[in-house]
Amino acid sequence: MKLKKVLCTMLMLSFANLVFAQAALAQDFENPPCDEDVAVEHLIGYEHSKVNLVKVTNVASIVQKENVIEIAFAQNFNSKYYKEGDFVQFEFLDNLMTQEGTCIIPKKSSLIAKITKIKKPRWFSRNAIVCVNFTHIIFPDGKNIPITAKISGKKDYLQMTGKDTAKKITAYTLSIGGVGTGLGAAIGVAGGNVITGLIIGGSIGGGVGLLSGIVSPGLHYKAKKGKKLPVILEDNLKVPRM
Repeated sequence: MKLKKVLCTMLMLSFANLVFAQAALAQDFENPPCDEDVAVEHLIGYEHSKVNLVKVTNVASIVQKENVIEIAFAQNFNSKYYKEGDFVQFEFLDNLMTQEGTCIIPKKSSLIAKITKIKKPRWFSRNAIVCVNFTHIIFPDGKNIPITAKISGKKDYLQMTGKDTAKKITAYTLSIGGVGTGLGAAIGVAGGNVITGLIIGGSIGGGVGLLSGIVSPGLHYKAKKGKKLPVILEDNLKVPRM
């Protein structure tokens, strides 16, 4: 019996030591045991970012959540040709660095996003909406790390702006307005009054064009390769030292 108790005690101690060792290994490197290995640096990032802190250790850089980083479309994008579940590739045009000189993410690294929802353009000039979920960063050497982030700004999804919508409505107004003006001129010529025909035709055509532009479907989301996009971190981003 004594031998059994001794063996049980030894097993319990071994198990406790194993758990303690695993806990020590799993310790978050945001809080390493040696403070002398830690430096707090400042990210060179998006000008409107309210946070720019980066914790640098001998093994990794930890970019604090709520930092805003700037990426760019890696290719031309048109929501008309995409569907939910498709992936979109963005890239870092420049090295992501701190003011103190630490390179965190090298340029030409990719940021991958998965499309989680697409709303097609709808009537009355309601533009398409594209929701994306950023999943991981791929480095030039092929290694990758996960990321938790979203589009920064008033809207956390992709959509053409009000200015783009206004341009579309203006284009409708001018194109259909021109047709109306020509028709009015023809009526005016037939009635012996070209000037009156132009005025009437312009008024009718412009009104119809404006109404058609407003009632018609909105715009698909389009972006050219290289168009920049601000992204805000929703969790700390841990990047192994290069």
